[in-house]
Amino acid sequence: MLSKFRVCGLNGGWRIFSKVHERKYHRGLIDISPEVSRALRNSQPIVALESTIITHGMPYPQNLNTALEVEDTVRAQNAVPATIAIIKGRIKVGLSQEELVMLAAPDLKAIKTSRRDLAHIVSTGGCGGTTVAGTLIIASTVGIRLFATGGIGGVHRDGHVSMDISADLVELGRSPVAVISSGIKSILDIPRTLEYLETQGVCVATWMCPTMDFPAFYTRKSGEKATINFNSAHEAAQLIDTSLKLNLNSGILIGAPIPQEYAMDDDAIDEAISNAVEEARRDGITGKMVTPYVLGAIGKITDGRSLVANMALIKNNAKIAAQIAVELSSITNATTNVPQVNPHKYCPTIIGGSIVDICYTILNERDIEMNGATYKSETKISAGGVGRNLAEGISKLHGAARFISAVGADQNGAFIRKNLPEICNTDSMITNRAHPTANCAVVLNCAGECKIIVGDMQIHSSISPDLIERNEKAIADSSIIVIDANLTHETMEMIFKLCHKYKKPVFFEPTDMTIAPKPFELSQDLSSAVKFISPNIYELGAIGKFFGAATVPFGEISRFADEKEVLEFTTEMCTAILPHVDTIVLTLGHHGVVIASKNSPECEFFTKDQAYVPSLGHLSGRFYAATPVSSVVSVSGAGDSFASGFISAMLRRKKESVCVAVGFEATRRTLASSKTVPDVLFDANHECWSQKISAEKEFEF
Repeated sequence: MLSKFRVCGLNGGWRIFSKVHERKYHRGLIDISPEVSRALRNSQPIVALESTIITHGMPYPQNLNTALEVEDTVRAQNAVPATIAIIKGRIKVGLSQEELVMLAAPDLKAIKTSRRDLAHIVSTGGCGGTTVAGTLIIASTVGIRLFATGGIGGVHRDGHVSMDISADLVELGRSPVAVISSGIKSILDIPRTLEYLETQGVCVATWMCPTMDFPAFYTRKSGEKATINFNSAHEAAQLIDTSLKLNLNSGILIGAPIPQEYAMDDDAIDEAISNAVEEARRDGITGKMVTPYVLGAIGKITDGRSLVANMALIKNNAKIAAQIAVELSSITNATTNVPQVNPHKYCPTIIGGSIVDICYTILNERDIEMNGATYKSETKISAGGVGRNLAEGISKLHGAARFISAVGADQNGAFIRKNLPEICNTDSMITNRAHPTANCAVVLNCAGECKIIVGDMQIHSSISPDLIERNEKAIADSSIIVIDANLTHETMEMIFKLCHKYKKPVFFEPTDMTIAPKPFELSQDLSSAVKFISPNIYELGAIGKFFGAATVPFGEISRFADEKEVLEFTTEMCTAILPHVDTIVLTLGHHGVVIASKNSPECEFFTKDQAYVPSLGHLSGRFYAATPVSSVVSVSGAGDSFASGFISAMLRRKKESVCVAVGFEATRRTLASSKTVPDVLFDANHECWSQKISAEKEFEF
């Protein structure tokens, strides 16, 4: 017998996930998304979601919006959504945003997929929206224990004559999965359906309903009773866990009534259902097309009120399912004999902007004038944003990172997600349909000089204090919190409060000279959470000016002729800033970097338990000269790559000079790439991880 939640090896192409209850499946037929795969490996809470509601249950665009909102609802409870569907003959567990968009398209010829349809659709390369039955089969196969849907199928109103009984009921009887729904669709014969479920050995319960009135989809009561009621997610999780331990191999149906404000009048919905069923008979609708036809007819009869109710109840059910999944994961991990390893324990958390950069390089040699003329150009599109660049770089160098950000429900958002490595945990990355993904257009002249930058950054406000508060556990489990200046003051305030609470250091990347002082505009009690900053020379000047240093105009900084002028200016600025932070990591372009710190360069920044070592109070600085690079493809992202290398080396308990060496190597790789972060950086065996470089100049403040 297999141990609980053990991921077994491959055996002749067959694979088994976790418990003995899972069915065997051929690994060449099912694609599990990286997010879901990681959650399965680590026994994290997962909620399966069906796709028939997307392909057949709602009109466009409500179907797409609801699907995205339901996934966001699951993530908001710290669980992982796993929407299940068949796309081009591939069974998918966990869909990308692009796949959701494709599945929701009105012109997609998707088949409503139950057990009988699975082999046909897969073998012919078709697309299918999985029903409750189809989703149950696949969820059970890969080891997902919670499933949220709107309402399940059942015995049709004339089922005692036609024998029209939904396959949902049969699969519930043979799949060890708990289904949270708003009961049985009210267009069906609910009493006979409950009788059939009893015959199949399905445990039927209600959610937070002491009277145990079983819901009827659009209405909160069906007139029928359940035998069990759950008053909390923990109660439900305990029963599910016990059922799994007993190896009953049957499902559990939890009826969660529709939220009161969306519940419909009993008499009105009964009349609408009767009329819709009669329309279906008159139009000759039979078989699996009856339910979507009748639901559509009810929507027309109720002037769309039933659709609003449907959208509300599925989101409510997803929230409940996620809460139960979290509790079940906690119970399982506490009792299993298999050691539970959280790969993201003590890993860095990066919070910041995700931006699609569009760079236009003008081919004409004449000067660019803002006169409405058209200029021929070369165009390069890349994934960018300081926060995103740091998340990608640190993930590739450190081996794990969590990224909290926001993207839009558009192709750019899908592009951002696709360009992050699997090892980067994006569970807390939200999709906001109110704004497009942040984008930035840069116009360069033929000499490569930047002439103008325009951008839409409104979505950054979606990285809200509430989002941060929902991720409090992630912050508590992190070694360091890395932020950029795209965050609002309110969001920074929440981050700093949590970092003080859990004694976590903040590494701040200033992003732009106009917003570089942003965290220090908060009270010193809060901003003292910032232990590291990584400005360029212009951002350093802006922060120094905020703290009262006699800075110089931007134009004069850009005209510094030699290294001596640069270091004199740097010393003055660092003297003003160091009382407020522990370490300044200053990037100086082709000159190199300055590390100004309260710590000795021979001290490690973190302990073996990844706790930050407080500063020692000795103010000193070192200038490390950069090694000349023979060929530069692009300077975009070079500073972010240095910071990624420096942070990754700090977390490996390297001393300052090694941290600089790793940062330099990451920068060198980026300068030779057209991307802000190269596809490949370097592994733990590279010589830079043990290379101690000497400072060219040392100074005290």
